[in-house]
Amino acid sequence: MESVNNMASEADQAGKDADAVLAAIYKGAALVQVKGRGSFKVGPALKEFAVTALTNGCRLFVFDMNDCTGMDSTFMGVLAGVAMKVKEEPGGRIVLINMNTKSQNLLETLGVTRLVETHPVGDTSEEVKSLFAGLVGSEALSSAIDDRKLTLETMLEAHEDLVKVSPDNLPKFRSVMAYLSADLKQVEGG
Repeated sequence: MESVNNMASEADQAGKDADAVLAAIYKGAALVQVKGRGSFKVGPALKEFAVTALTNGCRLFVFDMNDCTGMDSTFMGVLAGVAMKVKEEPGGRIVLINMNTKSQNLLETLGVTRLVETHPVGDTSEEVKSLFAGLVGSEALSSAIDDRKLTLETMLEAHEDLVKVSPDNLPKFRSVMAYLSADLKQVEGG
């Protein structure tokens, strides 16, 4: 029985390791590849990367979703928050390429597709293909952030951003936001 538990634990770890978000700045564009599940674990690092990219003059953000198997609401909220910031910049745009139907539907349900351009698998412009073709040296965004306060702040802000995108999201996330807010106050000692 113990060996079965060890194997299950190893399989769980292998599954966790398969989830990654790779990012790089190349030719003035912020390039992100989502591999496996986009989740709250990478939210703080994705936000930090977006700020760095914007500071470095990136106005085109391209997310390759070809290997994305799913997204949680925090990841989609961080994406929405990044999109709102990018769209404030002259010429700023976010493009999600290689979208499967499941991911497209998730983003549509929460209203995020109002902020981003989406393209299904195989419908990618030559401009974007050339960016990824020349991309070498992308780095995995850290999902090992051990700062509970930062993680809670990111999760709360992500859900608030989803409500900003579409007020219809408030009933879906009201209890989540209340829980996160209470948890954050407890962590802050208040």
